[in-house]
Amino acid sequence: MENKNQTILKPWGQEIILEKKRGYWIKKLMVRQGASLSLQSHQDRSEIWLVLAGRVAVTKGQTRRTLDEGEFIKIAKKEKHRLTGLKDSWILELAFGRVRQNDIIRFQDDYGRVK
Repeated sequence: MENKNQTILKPWGQEIILEKKRGYWIKKLMVRQGASLSLQSHQDRSEIWLVLAGRVAVTKGQTRRTLDEGEFIKIAKKEKHRLTGLKDSWILELAFGRVRQNDIIRFQDDYGRVK
């Protein structure tokens, strides 16, 4: 495992890497109310988001839905997705595949990170 329990500040909140191994990682995300992750996709990994606390809006492909505590959603490889905090929220993120941070393709971003 590398970087276990490392907290990384993000413009939308923070992420804590709980476990990272070959083929998967587990992160805990805190998304502030009103803040959004990038509209993005990943070439080499799929994800599952489980809402631990709070309420979020999820964009997945062309659909948008709300998730409350205890609800989850699966995101396929190469599928566009975005997470927005409707309340301050904690999310458990499970990623499977070739897990690396630099496979993010950003399409839209509130913080100027689209290349």
